[in-house]
Amino acid sequence: MVSADLPIPDAPADLAVVREFVNTTDRETDTDDLTTPAELTDYLRGAGLLTGGSRATRDDLALARELRSGLRKALELNHDGGSRTIHLLDETLARLPLALRWNGDGPRLAPTGAGVRGALAEIALAMHRAAAAGNWWRLKICSSDECEWAYYDASKNRSRNWCEYGCGNRIKSRNYRTRRRESAPA
Repeated sequence: MVSADLPIPDAPADLAVVREFVNTTDRETDTDDLTTPAELTDYLRGAGLLTGGSRATRDDLALARELRSGLRKALELNHDGGSRTIHLLDETLARLPLALRWNGDGPRLAPTGAGVRGALAEIALAMHRAAAAGNWWRLKICSSDECEWAYYDASKNRSRNWCEYGCGNRIKSRNYRTRRRESAPA
């Protein structure tokens, strides 16, 4: 549930890249912004990840959707600090054109290709940089089954469970009304 008049909390740039990519699917409205190769191309260009004349293929689209699904699972684990292997994400990352390179300042993880696969590798690199910066754990999936929006947890102790759009209030109110009904005399 996204309201145009509510601001999205500022997130570090790398987390914002991942958050926006994961949010290309909206569980509440059952919409997906990445259903065709052309939509993937448009998304990557609009996000500033793809330049030039490259166009996504069906294989690129399948890879992008796998990456998004794996990232979503990783963000779900960020609620409890869980550290389980996500095989889909691991396998998808292995198919992206990434390599450890040496530049004059030291080792650096970088895409080894351009085009759509290189743009998807940039999303993976954003995840890697966020983890290296120690803020990866602040990117989560809203605990509301009706929402499941990716959000940045800016709370001091990383304890937020819901996005910024009132999901927590809605769930707390619903639980309160349920408790009141159950405790009311018959």
